[in-house]
Amino acid sequence: MNNSTGTRRSIVFVALILSAIAGIGTLRAQDPLFSQFYNNPIYYNPAYIGLTPGFRARFNYRDQWTGIPQDFKTYNFSLDVAERALPGSGGLGLLVLSDKAGTGLIKTNNIGLGTSARVPLQENMVAQVGFMVSFVQKTINWDGLVFPDQLSARFGNIYPTAFEPSAKASVTYPDFSVGGVYRFAETGTTIAGIQGTLGVAVHHVFQPNESFLGLNAPLPRKLVIQGDLVLDVEGGRSSSYRTYRNSGSFKFNPGFIYEKQADFSTYSIGLNILKSSVYLGAWLRNQTFDFFKANDAIFSVGINAPFSRDTRMKIMYSYDYLITDLRTAARASHEISIVWEFDQFSMFGGSANGGFNPGYRGGRVREMECCPF
Repeated sequence: MNNSTGTRRSIVFVALILSAIAGIGTLRAQDPLFSQFYNNPIYYNPAYIGLTPGFRARFNYRDQWTGIPQDFKTYNFSLDVAERALPGSGGLGLLVLSDKAGTGLIKTNNIGLGTSARVPLQENMVAQVGFMVSFVQKTINWDGLVFPDQLSARFGNIYPTAFEPSAKASVTYPDFSVGGVYRFAETGTTIAGIQGTLGVAVHHVFQPNESFLGLNAPLPRKLVIQGDLVLDVEGGRSSSYRTYRNSGSFKFNPGFIYEKQADFSTYSIGLNILKSSVYLGAWLRNQTFDFFKANDAIFSVGINAPFSRDTRMKIMYSYDYLITDLRTAARASHEISIVWEFDQFSMFGGSANGGFNPGYRGGRVREMECCPF
């Protein structure tokens, strides 16, 4: 790598860090995003807690913009359990997140607890509302930062800085998010089954102050709207709609997500396919609704490994290819998700997938309580 390329990447990194400090000191920062939002549902919307039966544990890792020095790494672990035995209960959830900019220069740790309530609407329709309370700690390593007055256009970081850091190196605060989700299921003759989901969530409801500099810097609220369809085309399924040893399964999963926080907005739209036990996906992400000016092209591949009819592990990898001019300096992003599913697990006894209304026991109820993708 020549000096000019290295300097350009250093300047990109400095600009991003300064934006983060400006977004934390005057605070206009954005939350971490995930390309595989469909494998990280309760991070985006607490109403997804317990939406599908049984127990789910998920690990997500994202390495963003690997071309810049000290790239951005995000680790997320979440779990949720559905509780159909408790009237009106959707489930309980836990979320732990760690986000690092550089080698821990700016670090965010977040632990959240959430719950949801389940509202049957019709035989084939259900809604859930959920909320999550989180405790967040942000830290900054002032000594590790590089500021513009330290950089030479030719030699890079060679000068001392005149910047005087604040003595405050961390902030801690509670945070709240709320959301709702609607799901329906249908069977048909042309396709074996269809399941649709639409969710809306608001994060940072009370806009906590996270300034390192003692300023009034409320964290902007974030709006998330997401939806998807699961289409079972070939219909190779058991009575419980599982994918265990099901070589004929062929499912399409188109979806979208829209996020808006302060003046920053982004949306992703795309499609995942499950054939037998193999996932393939292609998505586009952009900051405007101009389909022909996408910022990222996202490609994913994965495997669904069943251990029994009601337990499985999913592993998926995605590659974010930057389409914009930032590609030369920032390069690509990588993301890995691992999901464990136990459909019959229940903390309080009873059936984990006993339907959502005792009055409805038809086939569409079983479709509602399936784990189709």
